[in-house]
Amino acid sequence: MDPVVDGGPTVEVRATRSRRHAADWALVLHAMDIDHVVDVRDDTTVLIVDVRDAPRAAASLDAFDLENLPLVELPAPDLGPSRLGVAVALLITWVYVVAGPRDAAEPSRWFDVGTARASRILTGEWWRTVTAITLHGDLLHLLGNLVAVLLFVSAVGRWLGAGLGAAVILAGAAAGNALTAWALGGRHDSVGASTATFGALGVLAGLQIIRRWREGARRRRHAWVPLGAGLGLVVLLGMSERADVVAHLASLMAGLVAGMGVGLSGVRAPRPRAQVAWGLVAVGVVAGAWLMALTR
Repeated sequence: MDPVVDGGPTVEVRATRSRRHAADWALVLHAMDIDHVVDVRDDTTVLIVDVRDAPRAAASLDAFDLENLPLVELPAPDLGPSRLGVAVALLITWVYVVAGPRDAAEPSRWFDVGTARASRILTGEWWRTVTAITLHGDLLHLLGNLVAVLLFVSAVGRWLGAGLGAAVILAGAAAGNALTAWALGGRHDSVGASTATFGALGVLAGLQIIRRWREGARRRRHAWVPLGAGLGLVVLLGMSERADVVAHLASLMAGLVAGMGVGLSGVRAPRPRAQVAWGLVAVGVVAGAWLMALTR
């Protein structure tokens, strides 16, 4: 037994060489209205309480220590360098070379049949939600999207693999264009791969949300941080004077749902054969969409 607190027998509940930790513990006991003594012995500080208060004091200090454990950020799954971003960049560059820019004096037929014209999408021309992703207004528009594709689309490929990543991003981007057509309707018409890049951002945010949610109660408090980061990037990158803000937000939300769906399903990056299959699905959808557009 140690010296008395209020005349009763006492017990040590904590000892540390850190004055800061001792001060924090003393503050916790004070907040819990537990009588205590702080005893400094050489280089060690000891907290002493009445024996009757020891269980409550220990429980309070244990809860405080657990709450203040360092929150270690676990790395996201990483399959290593991905060619997905490069592949998408090459695709939209090829389409730009073939179709030309929308701002040309006489835009090519590709723009007549391939833009995300809301009135046409709403009357059944679903392929426009896909074909519009590959068209661009001018060279500056293309270059900006190439940089974003190499960053964000490649990041999804590092997590899910090139094939599955391509399919999930395409689904999010197409859904974003469809939602935009439904929300704005009328004469709204747009082009550009920015819906794919913001869809990729949404996929990454959705995957991170589910990953953090499954890591325990403390991590769940921060589960929605990735969504905040994605919205911040929309504000930073997607709200210029010529930007299609509604399409960017719609693609982010659609990608978010897709990413959370993949995360909740427990799907990991498939094996090479499955990656090839998913990649062929994505390529087939894009090729089929353009085939339908150009042959009608």
